[in-house]
Amino acid sequence: MFKKILNIKKMFEKQKQETGDGGTSLQAGKDIRIVQNIGLQFSEVKEIFHLLLTENFPKLREIASQTATQNIENYLAKFEEKFAQNFDRIDIEKIKDPDVQFSFNEVVEASARKGDKINSDVLSELIIERISKNSNDFISIVSSEAIKIIPKLTAEHISFLSLVHYLSSIRHTGLTNLSQLEQPASLIIELTKNSFDLSQSNKQYLQYTGALTSLNIVSNDFREIAKNSYEFIKDITNEELDKLAEKEAPSFKKLMDIYNSNQIYQITLTSVGQMIALANLKRVLGNLDYGIWIK
Repeated sequence: MFKKILNIKKMFEKQKQETGDGGTSLQAGKDIRIVQNIGLQFSEVKEIFHLLLTENFPKLREIASQTATQNIENYLAKFEEKFAQNFDRIDIEKIKDPDVQFSFNEVVEASARKGDKINSDVLSELIIERISKNSNDFISIVSSEAIKIIPKLTAEHISFLSLVHYLSSIRHTGLTNLSQLEQPASLIIELTKNSFDLSQSNKQYLQYTGALTSLNIVSNDFREIAKNSYEFIKDITNEELDKLAEKEAPSFKKLMDIYNSNQIYQITLTSVGQMIALANLKRVLGNLDYGIWIK
């Protein structure tokens, strides 16, 4: 593995050329070109993925090889769209980093083996953050570890991590009344509803993967957390909050109940669990700054 990553790095460095307009052109292989002042063409990423696929699965039977290749093509089609949407975030130079290419290798193995069973949206977001311009050393390490864990998680696991992070660590700013919480709460319910009845065994498994830790806390009422978070409800009783939420933000009321019934007050996400949760939450909440929580 180390040898092939060195070869990929040399593929970029050996054929570096200066363009006349001050940009940097890199050629690697017969059909690959990177023009830095225009942007990295996605064909380079495909080339790396296909090379890693060949190295990872050299002796598969024909039918298995075809399936693995098709799985990679399917994933790349989804990743290409994500790549284009987030191109301004990407640091081209990081593609040459051997550690980044180790992460690419994790993605290739997971995608080739699992196909549609893997959460490609979350995986792609983690890769984008791994090679983003704003990703510091710690976020890079955490995103690399998250990429390793994703193939070990089900859709319900990822949803549960997202639910825990939203309820425990995300507060909306600039709100003036409870009804404004209805819209984001409804989005979270739709995103995470498959995890509302996650079993204790599954939660223990998530702890085993290193995504969360669990503490034996007797109780921590979410109504008190909400009142401490939002000025406009801080002086009302819990009973009044229940009635008001039922009327003005029923989705938020449902999340409050889920927090208590699932004993989410006993759960703390690790930095890796937070990274996975944030990558998934970005699908409905828009841009989130990883650095607020991963630091």
